[in-house]
Amino acid sequence: MVSQWNASATACKTSSKLFEPFDIKTFDDLSEKYKSLSAEDKGKYKSMDDYVVQHDGPELSNLNRSYMKLVNEVNSRLMSTRLPERLPIDLLIQKDAVLDLLASLENENYIKEVYKTKKHKVKDGLNTTEAICLMDCIKQGRSLFHAGACADTIAKPLIEFYAACAYAYATIVINSPLHKSIKTLKGSHGHTYNHSSGAIEFGGDIPSGTFLDLLCALSTAQIRNDSINIKYSLLPSIDMIQRNSISISLMALLSMVPELNGYYTQVDTSHHLVHKLSVDAGIVNSKATYNFYIGDGINKPDKEKLEKAFHVTNISENQGSYQFSVPSEEISTIMPCVYHDLRGQLWYIESPIEGMVLPELCLHFLIISALCNIMRYSPPEWSKILSNKISSQFSLLISKYLRLFELKYPILVSELVTNFSPIITDK
Repeated sequence: MVSQWNASATACKTSSKLFEPFDIKTFDDLSEKYKSLSAEDKGKYKSMDDYVVQHDGPELSNLNRSYMKLVNEVNSRLMSTRLPERLPIDLLIQKDAVLDLLASLENENYIKEVYKTKKHKVKDGLNTTEAICLMDCIKQGRSLFHAGACADTIAKPLIEFYAACAYAYATIVINSPLHKSIKTLKGSHGHTYNHSSGAIEFGGDIPSGTFLDLLCALSTAQIRNDSINIKYSLLPSIDMIQRNSISISLMALLSMVPELNGYYTQVDTSHHLVHKLSVDAGIVNSKATYNFYIGDGINKPDKEKLEKAFHVTNISENQGSYQFSVPSEEISTIMPCVYHDLRGQLWYIESPIEGMVLPELCLHFLIISALCNIMRYSPPEWSKILSNKISSQFSLLISKYLRLFELKYPILVSELVTNFSPIITDK
C-alpha cells in the first residue's frame, strides 16, 4: 500500500479545532460603537462584550477569540511590505550555510528581535526565559539534523523527524499568535500514519497537536520572484482541514514535491501535480493586474481546479501552457498551492484535495513523519523500500527525497524564523 496514490476528505460533525470563524465585521462595528460611548453610557454594560451581545452581536467563545487573533495577524501580514532578504548560497563552498544561518538564532537577543519582527499583532515580546527555551529547541534541531545527515539511511527518518519537530516548535512560537511559549504546545503530533492504507491522517477527530499548530502559524502564503510579491490568506484552507478528516497517502504527498518531479514520474505517470509557474505584472484597461503562466508546453493542470484556485474564468492557452490575469484588487482572495524549488523557481501544485493548501513546510513535515513511522513500526517494509524490493524506481525516489529533505527543510525554516530567504545558486 505504501506505493499507492490516494487522497480524500470526509466532513466531520465533531472535530478537533483550534479556532471557529464568526462574523468579525459585526463584532468590530459594535465594538467601535461601544468605544465611542460616554463613560456614563458604558457604565450601563458589564463590558464591551456585554454591549455587543445585547445589540445582537456574537457572543465570543474561546475558539472565536482564537479566530480573531488569527485574522488580525493575517490582515497585518497581508498589509506588510517587509520581506526576508534573499541570501544566495553556493553549496560547493557553503555546504552547511543554511544550518549556520539557523545557528545564528542561538542567541537570546536575536531570538527576541526576530520574534517581534515575525509577529505583527502580538504586543508582548519574548522574555529571557522563553527565549532561552526557544534557543535550546533550535540547538536541538540543528544537532539532530547534523546527526541525521551522517546516519545510515536505515535510521535517517527517525532522527530527521525529530529534527523537524524541534524546528517546527520554534517556527510555531515565533510565528503563531496563538502561542507565546514552547510550554503551551501539546505533546501530540496532530496527525497519524495508517499502515494499512499507507496514508497520513489529520484534521477531523484527530487530536490537535504540532501539525495543526504549524498550519495556523503559516496562515498566509506568498508568491515571490525578483519583482513580484503576492500574499494571500490560508485561513479558509486551515478551517477546511480542521473540519474534515483528511487521508492522504505518502505517494500523493511525494507527488507534490517540485524537486522530485522527474523521479516521481518514473514511479507514477497518472498523477502529474507539479507545474511550472511564472508571473509578472501589467496593466489591463488602466488597472494593475498580475499575469500568470502555468505549464511547460507538455503538461498542464486541470483547468477547472485552476479556475477555482485563482478565482478566474479568463484562462487561455498558448503554446501548451495556460495564461490568465488577476486584477490587483482581487489578488488577496486567491488560494492556490504554490511552492518554490531550491533555486527559487515557482511551481503551481495541483492540490490532491479540493480546498486544501498545504504550506511547503507542512508537506515535508508530513512526509518525513510517514517515513519515520514506516521505519519504526514496519521494519520489514522499510527494508523492502531501501533494497529495491518494491521497485528500483521507488527506492530511488525515497533516497532522493531524504537527501532533498536535508537541504530543503532547513531552508524553509530559515524563511520563517530568520530575516533571510536562502536560495541555492550555481555561482
